[in-house]
Amino acid sequence: MNDDKKKEKKSADEPGVVKSTFQVYRAEFRKIVWPSRETLFKHTCTVIAVSLMFGAYIALNDYILGNVFQQFVQRVVM
Repeated sequence: MNDDKKKEKKSADEPGVVKSTFQVYRAEFRKIVWPSRETLFKHTCTVIAVSLMFGAYIALNDYILGNVFQQFVQRVVM
């Protein structure tokens, strides 16, 4: 009975466990559908454009709020 329990419980050190794990990874990796070059280019351009617009929005808000705060401090202090 103890031998049965030992056989059921495999440790991660055994080569069979590692091999089966990599077989599962390999099988899942083969299921991936990679985008075409055209789709990848379009999505990359979209990400870059949105990032630039978002960066410009943040920079503009930083500039405006910085000036507003500076004007406020100048009027309060003086």
